[in-house]
Amino acid sequence: MKPKSRYPEVIDYHAKSVWDGETGCTAYVTDNRKVEIDTPTTYGGRGNGICPDELFVSAILGCLNNTFLDFQRRFEMDLSSLELDGQATAEFDGTGYKIVRVKVSGEIVVAQGELDVGERCSELMKEYCHVTRSIASCIPVEYDFAVREKS
Repeated sequence: MKPKSRYPEVIDYHAKSVWDGETGCTAYVTDNRKVEIDTPTTYGGRGNGICPDELFVSAILGCLNNTFLDFQRRFEMDLSSLELDGQATAEFDGTGYKIVRVKVSGEIVVAQGELDVGERCSELMKEYCHVTRSIASCIPVEYDFAVREKS
């Protein structure tokens, strides 16, 4: 028998973009929240918004962050800080760009006596983040996390 999940089995996400008349757009997501997107100046844009590649890296970091926090709450672990840093490397292959790797590093600081739980949450974060699970077969993701107890 399959255990019952705390979360829906299927969820859809929706976004809409509207060209800004220049080199970018405004993306609208749930509850009409806005994200300003623009082409970087390197590629002839104004650079007034977030580059889609930066959004891609941010989506990975956000998913990892939220996945970690889900396990942190389940284990009732006392968390002092969680900082993640991401980098996506895109290479030109002669016809266009392709993201060829993602590197994620960070530091997780937990309360005294919580190191084992913090390390377990870190491993579960990497295992269950649905964004990194979705891209794993086409883009390698490298991790470098430090988990330490608050001094």
